Amino acid sequence: MFSPEQIQKSLRRFREILMTTPDRAEIERKIGEGFSFWEGSRGNSANFILLTGYYEPILEGNLDAGGDYRYPLYRRPDDLGEVIPGESPSPYYSRREIDMQGALRGRGLEIIWLKDPWERFVIHIQGSGQVRLPDGKVVRVGYAGSNGRPYRSIGRYLIDQGYLNEKDVSMERVRDFIQRNPGLAQEIFNYNERYIFFRFLPDSPGPIGALGVPLTPGRSIATDLKIFPAGALGFLVSRQPDLDEAGKIVGWKPLRRFVLNQDTGAAIQGPGRVDLFFGSGERAGTAAGEMREEGKVYFLLAK
Repeated sequence: MFSPEQIQKSLRRFREILMTTPDRAEIERKIGEGFSFWEGSRGNSANFILLTGYYEPILEGNLDAGGDYRYPLYRRPDDLGEVIPGESPSPYYSRREIDMQGALRGRGLEIIWLKDPWERFVIHIQGSGQVRLPDGKVVRVGYAGSNGRPYRSIGRYLIDQGYLNEKDVSMERVRDFIQRNPGLAQEIFNYNERYIFFRFLPDSPGPIGALGVPLTPGRSIATDLKIFPAGALGFLVSRQPDLDEAGKIVGWKPLRRFVLNQDTGAAIQGPGRVDLFFGSGERAGTAAGEMREEGKVYFLLAK
């Protein structure tokens, strides 16, 4: 239904409408008349999508090991194999083997060192991040491959073990539990065997999505690209956290916006999942970490 030519035509038509039509009501009329809408959740038995959020963390790190900087990010190993697409052809070392048993130690694969094991785990989940060095310089790192093992949610693990209530689980609550129980941290991390390798992104204005272009906060979504059309224009309907000036959640507000399908992720599988990119830093992380809402996504096709 959505060929690359149709997607390109739809994006050009949409841009033309926005560039030449100053009146909001007229924009809505032209879009309503000029596009067909395909409901993305219609292949899902629940008839809605589960909308979550992701972001780009900003962490403290160093290019050299030593002192507090003890937790490395690794570049893609040469023996990982060809990435097709974005994966190794067969499972590589697990998280336990890499982080606890030192499977990659001594091979010169470390590109940067972080202060905190939780922050290292977070950047693995998010797939990209910014790292502030001791001299104040900030470098960006992004996804370069994985060990080919499946993603498993540590939030689900903590629920199944009776540590957290399913209704209350969020990234913030998972972090708080791990900080209160540091002796359990590595075993919890190891439950997710999937391991991410990184590369520097020196000239990129943002994290790079699956289509090879920088993501736009609030406008880029990740889906299962085997099901949903890559690069397509969409319209998202749900609700999102409402944050005050201090970055605290004070309620929820409607979410109604046009988005672009520019990314994917190991946890975003099937017709019932969409992940919205919230941007960079702590404020974006707060909103993304609480985002777990029902919604709808409609993909637009120019008539």
